[in-house]
Amino acid sequence: MARDLLTADRAARQALTGQRCRTWTNAQREVFDSPYQTTVWWGANGIGKSMGLAELIMKGLECDFPWMEPGPKSIILAGNTWTQLGSTLRYLWQGMDRRYFRPGIRYEAGGIKGQRLAVFEIIGGPAKGGELRLGTFDAANLAGPRADLVVSDEPLPETVYNELLARLLGRNGRMFMGFTTTMKTAHKLEYLWDLVDDPEKHWVGEVNTLLDIDAVTPRGGLFEQPWMTQAEIDRFIASTSKVISDMRAGRSRYPRSGESYFSLWGPELVSDRAEIAQLGGAIPIGTPVGVGMDHGSKPGAERAVLVAVSGQGLAAHCWVLDEYKSDRRGDEFDDARGVVAMLARHGMRIQDVDQWVGDRPHAGDQWGGVKSNRRFLKAMAHVAAGHPRGRSRWMETLPKAMQQMARPRKFHGSVWDNVDELHRLMVSKGSGTHSGPRLTVAPACKHLDEDLQEWQGGKLDPHKDGIDAWRYIAVPMLEGARF
Repeated sequence: MARDLLTADRAARQALTGQRCRTWTNAQREVFDSPYQTTVWWGANGIGKSMGLAELIMKGLECDFPWMEPGPKSIILAGNTWTQLGSTLRYLWQGMDRRYFRPGIRYEAGGIKGQRLAVFEIIGGPAKGGELRLGTFDAANLAGPRADLVVSDEPLPETVYNELLARLLGRNGRMFMGFTTTMKTAHKLEYLWDLVDDPEKHWVGEVNTLLDIDAVTPRGGLFEQPWMTQAEIDRFIASTSKVISDMRAGRSRYPRSGESYFSLWGPELVSDRAEIAQLGGAIPIGTPVGVGMDHGSKPGAERAVLVAVSGQGLAAHCWVLDEYKSDRRGDEFDDARGVVAMLARHGMRIQDVDQWVGDRPHAGDQWGGVKSNRRFLKAMAHVAAGHPRGRSRWMETLPKAMQQMARPRKFHGSVWDNVDELHRLMVSKGSGTHSGPRLTVAPACKHLDEDLQEWQGGKLDPHKDGIDAWRYIAVPMLEGARF
């Protein structure tokens, strides 16, 4: 609402004065006045980075920089996806005279996933005769004409940065990057921080914006109303893990180390069935049950987690009922017996489990990949169904849900998306008769409890194995997915 009021305020004053009116936060103005050839603007979510980057493009169209003379200008807006580009463009269209551009878009080869590269021809204003090019993080797509101004709403990969830096040669051009560091991107930005921190590279500098009231309050308008309240800021920081909130609030370039990733995990989330029933949060009859597994790098190194999930989305509740952790001295048959025993402690058989998901911890060995699930299932056919070892047609002895045992859905950043989803379970509250956290973990899950206390976010940390087994099954069940 505040942003809508801000837009209305600008429009009203522009109608009265005939001039484009500017109301910006102190952080945005610091970026506009940056003396660096390359300005790295990193900080919190929600501080107006996309809006500020759009204004940089607008200033380029108006040749409104001390270092820029009127005349045809080549401006590049780079982004990782069309969605990211669209966020900046939306603010640009709100703040400019559309007559600056020729109607329609010229397309060139390249673009996102084979799509064409968009070029807007500038036919009005001080930059008349130039162009605004929209490119993606593909150096080949961005190669070509010299540029006076480069703007990116995401951190540029090193190869793309080097390519675009070369576009600025001979034009006294400038480059601006605006982004929030995340678990997905932090490990790719070492080259950028090396540039920023090198005192000899005086042409590269940073603007760091923290999440506070000042950072979200535009100054100089008819009124000064922040885009969000202090309560919203406090709630956002409190509802995410310390690792995430430090980056999302602009306090850290990197994922923190030295403390647990699940900073809000605590003993209040551990309850046995009797306690759950007393709270009115007993597991509803018919609640789907699933087993998530992280197969070891060799047989006998298994982690398994038994969960029940009721509801979907923000209304969902996840019960972590039990776990199995191998002693690393047995084989896949010992693991199968361990999982069967885990189910038996709750009066369940393999036929009672609705979904099974299993995955190796890492690639490169004989126990990995699809073979890991198949080898485990073959052992289960013998242990749970009594099928003789070495006999064929063993798969037919298993229930259909086991025959369809899936591997977890993976994509770039899926680890962090998954663990963030699990962390939100610890923070958000349920509804109805059970008004506590949406996550309940049984006391029997001592190994998972230790994992949640000790894991610091490392991919090779052994504490990640139990968390992996849990997230493989819990997240898709929370989303209502069926494999």
